[in-house]
Amino acid sequence: ERVKEVAELLGLTELLKRKPRELSGGQRQRVALGRAIVRKPQVFLMDEPLSNLDAKLRVKMRAELKKLQRQLGVTTIYVTHDQVEAMTMGDRIAIINFGELQQVGSPDEVYNKPSNVFVGGFIGSPPMNFINTSIIEDNTGVWADFGEFKLKFMEDQAEVLKENNLIGKEALFGIRPEDIYDAMFAQVKIPGENMVKAKVEIVENLGNEKIVHLRAGNITFLGSFHSESKVKEGQEVDVVFDMKKVHIFNKKTEKAVF
Repeated sequence: ERVKEVAELLGLTELLKRKPRELSGGQRQRVALGRAIVRKPQVFLMDEPLSNLDAKLRVKMRAELKKLQRQLGVTTIYVTHDQVEAMTMGDRIAIINFGELQQVGSPDEVYNKPSNVFVGGFIGSPPMNFINTSIIEDNTGVWADFGEFKLKFMEDQAEVLKENNLIGKEALFGIRPEDIYDAMFAQVKIPGENMVKAKVEIVENLGNEKIVHLRAGNITFLGSFHSESKVKEGQEVDVVFDMKKVHIFNKKTEKAVF
């Protein structure tokens, strides 16, 4: 009775009399899940259950697993090397590097407030840009000085940098590609200190957006441009850095300052 109930839940009723060799990869995955569910465990432990599936099936199974977990209401510990799986399926994510716990939080927390360089670079696709910078202060405010260009910090960020004695020091500047965009598509008037002239090296057209490889002098970084942006390789463009979204990491400890 329990087997029939679980088979119905997983859409396996028609497959119950089939031999394992007659099942597809996705069906075998569901059968393995069914075996676990039949036992009514208090906790599921899943160790990369989707790793052997092709990309299309993996996306489908991700949604199915999440829906199933909600239906069953059973706590699930899910191990994965795929940060997209972690972000889309997890209520809370624990990020481990070489056996050491780096950060625990909701998908939003680990994405928007990474605790260190490793988390910032691991979560997000394409990954966060990291650029070496010097933190300087003049009579107009506190700046990230990259040599080729400068960007002005917001007042609250400047206060945090002062509290951490980082004025006049080297640091690692982190910003996600979606927070660097074509000035032509800015929603509001952008102050000049947040804008940089950069050369377009490569354009990856993904349909809903364009991932643009940019260079300003010796500094390279990725930007995420509007799908209607007309930028071409070799062209020079004005790009906006959204300073509300930047991260600063201590260069020695690699821990986040903000």
